[in-house]
Amino acid sequence: MKGIVEHTPGRLVVRLGAFFPHGATCVFDKTTGRARFERRLFFVPRKPIDVPLADVVAFEVVEVLPPLNSFDPRVVLASGKRFYLSPANTREETREVARQVRAFLGLRQP
Repeated sequence: MKGIVEHTPGRLVVRLGAFFPHGATCVFDKTTGRARFERRLFFVPRKPIDVPLADVVAFEVVEVLPPLNSFDPRVVLASGKRFYLSPANTREETREVARQVRAFLGLRQP
């Protein structure tokens, strides 16, 4: 799968989106206990989000029906903060990436 860059028992790296206009790289590292989300918009890097793995309570795909037809991954933190990431190339690929991230983190599958 194109979205999963690295998948080992201790580390999961996911690349979402496209080179233009927006993209995201997510690193889930069990050895350090950290999750890092690096996002960019129109080639401009946004401030990275670095949180403990235990703070990630949900990784879900929010789907909006036509006419928008969007399927964006959303991360929910224990504090209640939510932020969106860039989707993968297709709806099914985005869903599969979300399933693998939830399985890696031990989160409930919807």
